[in-house]
Amino acid sequence: MSIQNMKTLKIIICGLLLVSILSIACAGAGIENRAVAAGPAEIGVIETKMVAGSGVVSASYAEDFYPEFEKISVDPAYRYLELKPGDSKNFTVTVENKDNKSISLDPGLVIIPYTENFIDESWVSISPSAKDLAPGEKEEFEVEVNVPGDADLGNYAVLIAFTENVPEGDVAGYYPNFPGTMQLNLQVWVPPAVQILTPYVNDLVEAGETYTYEIKLRNTGNTDIAISPELTEGGDIIYYDSISPYGGVTYAFGNDAISVEAPEKVKAGETAIVKLTLKVPADAKGSYSGSLDLNIDDPGIRDYEGMVSLNFRILPIPEEPYETTFKAGTNGTINIEVSAYQYGYGLYTAGGNRDLAPSFEVSLKDPSGKEVTPALASTKYRGSVSIIDDTYPQPYLSYVSARIAGGMEPYNQGSYQDGTTTFVETYTVPGAAGDWTLSILPKNTENFEYSITIGAAEE
Repeated sequence: MSIQNMKTLKIIICGLLLVSILSIACAGAGIENRAVAAGPAEIGVIETKMVAGSGVVSASYAEDFYPEFEKISVDPAYRYLELKPGDSKNFTVTVENKDNKSISLDPGLVIIPYTENFIDESWVSISPSAKDLAPGEKEEFEVEVNVPGDADLGNYAVLIAFTENVPEGDVAGYYPNFPGTMQLNLQVWVPPAVQILTPYVNDLVEAGETYTYEIKLRNTGNTDIAISPELTEGGDIIYYDSISPYGGVTYAFGNDAISVEAPEKVKAGETAIVKLTLKVPADAKGSYSGSLDLNIDDPGIRDYEGMVSLNFRILPIPEEPYETTFKAGTNGTINIEVSAYQYGYGLYTAGGNRDLAPSFEVSLKDPSGKEVTPALASTKYRGSVSIIDDTYPQPYLSYVSARIAGGMEPYNQGSYQDGTTTFVETYTVPGAAGDWTLSILPKNTENFEYSITIGAAEE
C-alpha cells in the first residue's frame, strides 16, 4: 500500500471513528462483536464477548474500505495462550469463504504496535501455508506456537492475517477484530516459587504507640530466593483536597516512622518473616497509606505483584463524650442500643494480643438532672464472612492462583474470609416521662450508632 493511500485510510478511519461515537451517543446503538472470556477451568484459552460502544470502531468500516474481507469468516477471532519458555501449543482456526468466487489465502503474521512485547515470527507456524478456497468452502488451519527457552517473560500480541491485503499493523491495530484476521495474545510466564502469605497490613493505631507486624513469605521452590524489601515513596507524598488547591493534607507520618528487618534470602522450602516496626509519632493524626516493595528475585513474580499494601489509621480519641437529648413520653423502661463496626484491623500484628473490640461508657441524666448509670443488658457480636474459592492469599493475583492451583498452601483453609465485625451493646434503665440526656464515650472505634427505645409504662 502506498504512503498516500495509507494517509487517506487513516483520515477515513479517524472520521468514521468520530461519526461512530456521535452516532452511538445519539442513538444509543451498540455493535456486538465476538471476543473472548476466561473460564476458571481452562487456563490456555479464554473466550470473552465485547460490545462495541463509544470509542470502539466497528470492523464493518474496514469492510467498507476492504470489501473482500466481509466475505471471509475466521473462527475463532481471538485466542489467548499461557506458555512457559520452551513450551508449545497447537490450535485450529477455521476460515470460511462466504463469497461467490474463489479466494486465495496466504496466512501470515501482522505485528501490531500496541503490545508489551513483540513476538518473533519464527515462534508461529501455520499449516497449510497457502490455500485457494472455493465459494462456500471451509479450511482448517493448524497454528503451532513454540516459545524459545530464552524468551522474555511478559505479554505478546499479534494478528494472524489470512489474506495479503491486510494493511500495516498500525492501521489494523485500531480494530478489535480486523476482518480477515484473528488476534493471538500470548502470556509467557514461569510459576512463582514464593508465596506472599501476608498480602496487606491494615491496622488502627494510637499516637505515640509502637507496633510490630510480620509479613510471611514461603519459598515452595528448590533454590534460595533473594529479597530486598523497601518502603515505597507513597508515605511521603502530599495530597491536596478537592476543595481548595492551596490547602493540602499530608499522611499522618512518613516512611521514617517504619523500620524494616528482613533476611537476605527466603530459603528453599522454608518460611521467612519480614518484620515491620511502626513508631507512631505522638502528634500524628489522620492516616497513612503506602506499600512495601519486597523486591523478590523470582521471575514468576512481576514487580507490581511483590508489593504489600500498608494502611494505618490513627485512632481518634475524643476527650469528651458525645451527648444528645431525647424526650420520654411515658414512664416505660428505656432501652439503649449502641453499635460500632470494624473491618480487618489488627491483621498480622505480632503477638496478636491487642484488644481492638469497641466499647462504650454510657450514662444518662433523668428529667430531674440526676445522673443515672444504665445496666448493661447484653453484648452482641455480628460478623460477615465471604466464602472464597482461591488457594492464593492475594485477591489481586487470581490469575496466578489459577496457574498454580493445587500447588500452593490454602489461605484460611481455602474457604472463609472475614469481613466486617459489628459490636452491639444494649443498656436498660427504668424510665420516667420528660427530657433525658444521653452521654456516650466510645473506645477503640471511629464510628458508632445508637438507638433509643422507650417501652410502655408499667401499670
